[in-house]
Amino acid sequence: MSSIIVAGVLILIIALISLMLVSINNRHRKKNAIELVNRFNELGERNNLSFTHKEMMENFTIGLDEFRKILVVLRKTDSKYDSQVINLRDVKSCSKKKIYRTINMGTLKKVRYENHIDKIVLEFDYLDNKAPMQISFYESCGNHLLEMSELEAKAASWVTILTKTLNTKLKVQREKCK
Repeated sequence: MSSIIVAGVLILIIALISLMLVSINNRHRKKNAIELVNRFNELGERNNLSFTHKEMMENFTIGLDEFRKILVVLRKTDSKYDSQVINLRDVKSCSKKKIYRTINMGTLKKVRYENHIDKIVLEFDYLDNKAPMQISFYESCGNHLLEMSELEAKAASWVTILTKTLNTKLKVQREKCK
């Protein structure tokens, strides 16, 4: 009888420790998310932007001010925040790209290479032919493989939104030329 009580107490202790660790992890994630949103909003206010489209992922936030044609990305890496501000008036096109890398899946005796998706990015081509800029939505080293399809869908959604914004800009330019 005492062994059943000891086993029950051990199971209870393990369950409590597990719940406590999950709670700490959730609190940490929530704190990081709130800090990311606050920094993103501050960045928008500093640049006098009003976001018509905004999306937050675990480690970065992206927002579009359609009126000013400005795209803002804020990414948290470790304890540092990196921001990108893209003036869409300078952008010719936006597309979703999959970047692959080759991995040796064979052995020492029989080498066999396979291509795997390394990144899924939005790529911006500029009107003045300067180097394209990329915004990474999925990175194999930083995201879980199960997140890939969801992040790819989000990237595709942003391509649609940004292409509409770019096409609106082109229509206005064409009307001015007439």
